[in-house]
Amino acid sequence: MSEQLLQQIIQKLDRIENEQQAMKSDMGSMKSELGSMKSELGSMKSELGSLKETQALMQSQLSETNAIVRAIRDRQEETDAKLDALSMDVHKLHGELTHLKEGQERHERILEKLSLRSIEQETDISALRRAK
Repeated sequence: MSEQLLQQIIQKLDRIENEQQAMKSDMGSMKSELGSMKSELGSMKSELGSLKETQALMQSQLSETNAIVRAIRDRQEETDAKLDALSMDVHKLHGELTHLKEGQERHERILEKLSLRSIEQETDISALRRAK
């Protein structure tokens, strides 16, 4: 083989070697990026787990809140019914009070008439006593 051919082969081998080194370097950086991606994926999985726990807690709290709201609504309905009953009682008592006031006024008028009559009768009796 000639020296020139040998020189070309050596140059080609050097280029291949350089390309291999470049490929190894690229593979190293790819491995590093892959490791970084795995780390980020692990972090994302951890965050996702945390989010799921938070969501489960919020769902539990929402269910509890809904139960409380239902209980409040039921009690409000009971309170409304009691309030309606009390309102009816107040109206009834108001009617009875009005009736009692009317009766009292009537009794006062009768008492006033009786008082006037009594005074008239006492006057008549006094006049009769003087006349004797």
